[in-house]
Amino acid sequence: MLTKEATMRLLCATDLSSRSDRAMRRAAALAREAEGKLVLLSAVDDDQPEGLVASERREVTMLLSEQARAMPEMQGLKPRMRVEAGDAFDMIIRVAAEEAVDLIVLGEHRKRLLLDMFIGTTIERVMRRGRWPVLMVNRPAERLYRRVLVAMDMSEPSAQALCAAIRLGFAGRGELTVFHAFQQPGRGSMMLADLSAEAIAEHVAATATQTRAELGRYLRGLDLGLESQLPPIALEEGAPAEALRRAVDRLSPDLVVIGTRGYGAIGRLVLGSVAEEALRTLDCDVLAVPPQAA
Repeated sequence: MLTKEATMRLLCATDLSSRSDRAMRRAAALAREAEGKLVLLSAVDDDQPEGLVASERREVTMLLSEQARAMPEMQGLKPRMRVEAGDAFDMIIRVAAEEAVDLIVLGEHRKRLLLDMFIGTTIERVMRRGRWPVLMVNRPAERLYRRVLVAMDMSEPSAQALCAAIRLGFAGRGELTVFHAFQQPGRGSMMLADLSAEAIAEHVAATATQTRAELGRYLRGLDLGLESQLPPIALEEGAPAEALRRAVDRLSPDLVVIGTRGYGAIGRLVLGSVAEEALRTLDCDVLAVPPQAA
């Protein structure tokens, strides 16, 4: 991963919950595969007397060490333990900078039954305000990533996400597939004109062929470092977010990679509707890559 000379550095933030347990196992598996360095971070509440903060830090450090020792994925890694006092978001951003990490690994955010409150969660804040790729772990780390799906819309953020996925080593095993959603021009007019399903399908197939060629040219213009071999391309007709969900259902990737959109007027990172929908709804692991991370 990265280069032969560089050592991959991962930060996994945990609150010692079952969600974080999955993230720790995945981070350890990635660190072992890359022969990299792993930092485990947990935060304690600093809005209490100093003595209680110190006591809680000792207790959390002990629990974190015990949890790590019990994980087979951690064997031989010797992760660096950090237990800091303060807000979890602030600690993640600060420690990521201090440790010069390449990747932040977090457990899935809590999903509500009636309203998914993704906005305002720690993981959402880290993705918006940080400058590191963030891996949201939704599934148990039962195997290495074998099928990686990278969402591409031929924009600079999506190109940077693809390059980051390759740089981090997610293209090194199994299959990396590039996904692209396209919409058929004039589909509504065709239906109003009472064209047959076969005729509409022919138009869609022609548009797909043209889109595949255009995407191939775009990919060849990127410095992917894949020895001139382009990754497979998966196309899906429809609105991007819905098309991505259908592609995930059809291809069953272990990991979806998606780029965030850049900064808005007030300096907040704009995730983009497709990225936010993917993070809110997909059950597989998701790697969100901000522009500056690539």
